[in-house]
Amino acid sequence: MIFEDDKVQMRVHDGVFELFQRRNVISPYRTPLDWVRVQAQVRKRGAVLLHFSYADDRDAPIYGRLMGSVYSLATVEIAMADEPRYRAFFAELAELAGRPIQ
Repeated sequence: MIFEDDKVQMRVHDGVFELFQRRNVISPYRTPLDWVRVQAQVRKRGAVLLHFSYADDRDAPIYGRLMGSVYSLATVEIAMADEPRYRAFFAELAELAGRPIQ
């Protein structure tokens, strides 16, 4: 399973999730799919920041809105108009991992 955008590639293979960014090729985010957590933070100027971190609970949603502070292992800024495409990809990941999406 692969998702590609102009500056981002996300993929899952054999239960491992990987995030690659053109602006940060030295340190990709790579983790077991069961540990993935993405929180969306709506910003001004019609942008959304996606914060990638680890889920504390296996039953926690893979994707949801940021409700407080977050420790990010990787952050991707996307246009608000692109958020539904990303959310759809995270919904597929949630189904694959047997986890909810918020």
